Amino acid sequence: MWRIRKKGERFRPIVTVLKTKKDVPTVIEVSGFRYVLKHEDHHRGGRKK
Repeated sequence: MWRIRKKGERFRPIVTVLKTKKDVPTVIEVSGFRYVLKHEDHHRGGRKK
């Protein structure tokens, strides 16, 4: 089933949308791997010391 892909090759993967926020997909799954949309101004963590 797996095929070795070359750089620049195009194909149609199966993408599953797992979560949306305001009609924008924020979490998707591609070939078993999970990807999360992260905005530039978004940060996680506690207080700065």
